[in-house]
Amino acid sequence: MGWIIAAIMIVLVVGLGLLFIGRSQAPAWALDQTIAYIDEKISSVRVVAGIVLVIIGGWFISIAFNYAALWYFLPVGLIVIFFGLLYLFLPGWLPLLSKIADQNVFSADEYVYAARKMIGIVLAVAAAGYIIYFTLLAKR
Repeated sequence: MGWIIAAIMIVLVVGLGLLFIGRSQAPAWALDQTIAYIDEKISSVRVVAGIVLVIIGGWFISIAFNYAALWYFLPVGLIVIFFGLLYLFLPGWLPLLSKIADQNVFSADEYVYAARKMIGIVLAVAAAGYIIYFTLLAKR
């Protein structure tokens, strides 16, 4: 129950932050910074990473076939095997994918800032409503 209250409090803080932060670009600037470049590090262990991904993907697929309720493991396993095979047989895909990912298709910042008040109101009202509901439920 504590984790639900913590999650709701985070939603409430984010909602109120979107309402009152203004049109400052400081949060976007801080969150858009590059943390680390992993292309060189991954390319040095690409064979091991590819083998591990193929094994994990096969394990996911075997779980999907053995347990019908876990059907969603099948597409996940296929995707993991696909990337494992890319690591093994097409080592040049990672720099190419990195170059494509570095090109910003669209910036979510403009959309969030344009709708920040509405999103903030929805998040704050939803969090407050859930807190009130939880409080009434706890009193019973």
